[in-house]
Amino acid sequence: MRSDKEIKAAVRARYAQAVQGQTGCCGPSASVTFQVAGYGADELQGLPQEAVVGAFGCGNPLAFAGVEPGQVVLDIGSGAGIDCLLAAERVGPAGRVIGVDMTPEMLGRAEANAAAAGHTNVEFRLGEAERLPVADASVDWIISNCVINLSPDKPTVFREMHRVLREGGRLLVADVVAEELPEPVRADLTAWSSCLAGAISEREYVAGLEAAGFVDVRVVSRLPYEAGQIAALAGASVATCGCGAASGVRAEDLAGKVRSASFSARKPGGAGGPTVRAAGAADLPAVLALLEEARLPTAGVAEHVADFLVAEEAGGIAGAVGMERAGEFALFRSLVVRPDARRRGIAERLFRGLETIARAKGVARAYLLTETLEARCRAWGFTRAPRETVPTALRASPEFTGCCPSSAALMVKDL
Repeated sequence: MRSDKEIKAAVRARYAQAVQGQTGCCGPSASVTFQVAGYGADELQGLPQEAVVGAFGCGNPLAFAGVEPGQVVLDIGSGAGIDCLLAAERVGPAGRVIGVDMTPEMLGRAEANAAAAGHTNVEFRLGEAERLPVADASVDWIISNCVINLSPDKPTVFREMHRVLREGGRLLVADVVAEELPEPVRADLTAWSSCLAGAISEREYVAGLEAAGFVDVRVVSRLPYEAGQIAALAGASVATCGCGAASGVRAEDLAGKVRSASFSARKPGGAGGPTVRAAGAADLPAVLALLEEARLPTAGVAEHVADFLVAEEAGGIAGAVGMERAGEFALFRSLVVRPDARRRGIAERLFRGLETIARAKGVARAYLLTETLEARCRAWGFTRAPRETVPTALRASPEFTGCCPSSAALMVKDL
């Protein structure tokens, strides 16, 4: 087994090389990273190019997060700062974002990117996840993107996260998880710095967060990695075609055992907030009741409930959204939020979450019909389009054949 000191030195060295463009972390290139991570083109538009190409995450930690204006967000392992810059847009001038990273070269790049983006509500601090340079109970949200797997002492990281969150504060962490990795991979320093060797199982992740005192711990998204993605993730630490790896392990042997996952959790106390999760058959009556109360169409919901998300709090459903899929196309539909839960960012959380799930399921283009939310949908990256451009399979949906009037705007977005 490798010592904690060896592991951290290897990780720090790889990130220092990455910021200079000599290698990558947690992925082969920005283009592949964003395909896997679920970032939308609308989110990346306007960000400094150095922040985009310097991102090496495995998920979009803000996809399900209900970050609101005025809040304080902590990004653990902030790297070149892409998630901090996106969070800065959400918290606005009244909020604050703190990025913590243990690599000085990454901090320098992040500070330059924040300056280029014109954000004055972001600060970056040198530190380690096991000893966060952040005061007790001082942040509302914690995000992290493919970083905690790099720590050799995850229980301490989980306790630190619990310490710095306020009561009722939440976390949304995207990370690599793995089952039954061979010992040669676990001991390989290259595999450690490539976000593979230190990956724990999904079950261990959930148990670790609960042991640290978190509640409402959920897995909100999963994306299995195929052999080619594992080879790109791990670099020289695994082989392709049976040759070339110091560990002697082939990427094909790990297919089905490695994936990215996003975890949400809450620190007890405070007002808390809703959890966004996949809907199930048991949620159908509550979803239909919300839609009926809002006088929105219910036809087809039962048939597509597996492609719905719900926002749940205090045992009740506060909102829902779903889609109908036809190959690489999807119709987004049924966005609804309970009246007493509105103006809390729930609608955007549901919609961002649906986009992430759609990408993971192979959807390349999303359509929607709306009479009342056109302005908001434009802010989310949708544009008007003629109805005749919609694929035939989607035009057969009840939404098109009678539920939505001809006056509803048809909007489209490439995912």
